[in-house]
Amino acid sequence: MLSARGAPLCPNKDFGAMVRMTDRGTNRLAWIAALLTPLAYLLFYTPYGMDTTDFGYFYGYAWRILEGQTPYRDFYYIKPALPLYWHAFWMWLTPESVNVLAGKAGFVAGMLAASWCAALFLNRLFRLEALGLPLPLLATCGFVWGVHSFPHMPWHTVDGILFAGGALWAAASGWPATAGLLAACAMLCKQSFLLVPPAVVLLVWLIRPRRREAVRCLAAWLGLMALVYGLLSHAGALPAFSRMTTGQLDMREALDAGIFIYLRQNWWLPGLAVLPWLAARLSGRSLPAVLRPGYVYLTLLAGWYMWEVLRSQGWIGYGLSWPTLFMLLGGLCVFFPQVFLTPWLRDAATPHPRWRAGVGLGAGLLVAWSVAISGGYKIPAFFAVPLIFSLLLTHVRLGGSARVLAWASLLAGLLMFGVGYQYPYVFPVRPMPRAALNMDAGDIFPKAGGVLVDAEMYARLAELKALRAKYGPDYKTMPGFSFSYYLNNDRPVYGSDWLIDWEINAEVDALYQELLDKKLTVFMERDQLDTRKADAYDRAGYSVPQRVRRQWRIVEETPHFVVFQPPLATGRDSATKAIASPQP
Repeated sequence: MLSARGAPLCPNKDFGAMVRMTDRGTNRLAWIAALLTPLAYLLFYTPYGMDTTDFGYFYGYAWRILEGQTPYRDFYYIKPALPLYWHAFWMWLTPESVNVLAGKAGFVAGMLAASWCAALFLNRLFRLEALGLPLPLLATCGFVWGVHSFPHMPWHTVDGILFAGGALWAAASGWPATAGLLAACAMLCKQSFLLVPPAVVLLVWLIRPRRREAVRCLAAWLGLMALVYGLLSHAGALPAFSRMTTGQLDMREALDAGIFIYLRQNWWLPGLAVLPWLAARLSGRSLPAVLRPGYVYLTLLAGWYMWEVLRSQGWIGYGLSWPTLFMLLGGLCVFFPQVFLTPWLRDAATPHPRWRAGVGLGAGLLVAWSVAISGGYKIPAFFAVPLIFSLLLTHVRLGGSARVLAWASLLAGLLMFGVGYQYPYVFPVRPMPRAALNMDAGDIFPKAGGVLVDAEMYARLAELKALRAKYGPDYKTMPGFSFSYYLNNDRPVYGSDWLIDWEINAEVDALYQELLDKKLTVFMERDQLDTRKADAYDRAGYSVPQRVRRQWRIVEETPHFVVFQPPLATGRDSATKAIASPQP
């Protein structure tokens, strides 16, 4: 072959240049997607929605920190308290006019940062470029498949995966002390991250050439924990901390969340996805690329998800057990590293390549698994980068392209969850298109400026403000509305912001007696007036609100609240009138 000037062309050089141009184009597109996708989430989803259950949890407790209260000693909190101080710092730093909105945006920022930490960590261990997988594409896929799984609001689980992801990245980057500190911070966000620090120490021990670096990592972890326990003791909160942060889960619940949920997941969708591949193998025929299991699975999952959203017209956090399936695929990669992992391992000539590969991916999967070992959220979807990576590795082992499936995963996620986000999370769950959330909560409470709610929530906020003005600062909302003191700029006068039995570690008698001793006025949410349990868990009851409901006297009713005051000192039930059932 000759050039236009008659000079011979080198086919190999020409082909190599084309490949490099293709790679540069793919990387450019990946970076564009990495920039535009989080911005789209901030713009098109973050401002929408507010509820009165767990939405205000961290606003209320961070507000207590800023008011000078100490967790455990001054109020009930059943998890390690680092997230309260973390969110209090950002709340203090944020202009008051966008306080609530900034907390919602912080959820997106935390999920994005955790995804990038995970992707950077995997890039330190594995040759993503050899897989044809651009780093920003992997990070963006993980972000999209993780951020959709929970309403946009501050949450301790996001803080946990952020610190855990940072610990993994630091461990793989040669910063052992930083890795130990960040792993300890993850453990101080939620009890279920207990195994993350030992996993990080093991990771440093395996991948770093000098064993003393593992000792530095261990020392940093244990040193920070000792400091925290010392501060708790100095504040007089250590006994209360020990009492409140233990005893929530029993062994049966732990086994269910950690093991059995993976065994009883929905199997029909992956079963359908592998049928064309099995048929091709059995018949000895070649399989068209579009019928590889990864593509078929994504197509079926996206179709089911969008159909279900449009049918129910409600918010869906995740769909058809994909997180547990991807976790099992990751486990397959970890147990057979020579097949799935070591061909892509960096520095494969160093000692113990199979151990390094297996423990590396396993540590990322452990963080995702740790998310789900809790009393409530039992799906390992938050930390999605290792899960997506496991899907891609499995796809490559079946002869597919990691880059093509990664783009397909990103597009499927954007399409699925874009349809799903037409119906933001609202409580109680009901058909609520995003267009109906068109009223600015900041009109009532300035801290909530820019947060868009529907007419029902807008009226509820207005009633809360009016009741506070009428009855003064000695009040308590029930069973939820956990950020009422924060919105009203009131110093909290009661020991719990959310009176669900789980969140007070079942100390019902003490908190009911505190209501009586302080003679507080109760603003009871009408739509939850007769609710005995927040959900299906036995420990998620509303025991304190139900005692108030039965024994206290009604002094006023509004469309969204029933106002109670303590019983008269006659020793008999003083509830003088019955209440109609909650309005639909």
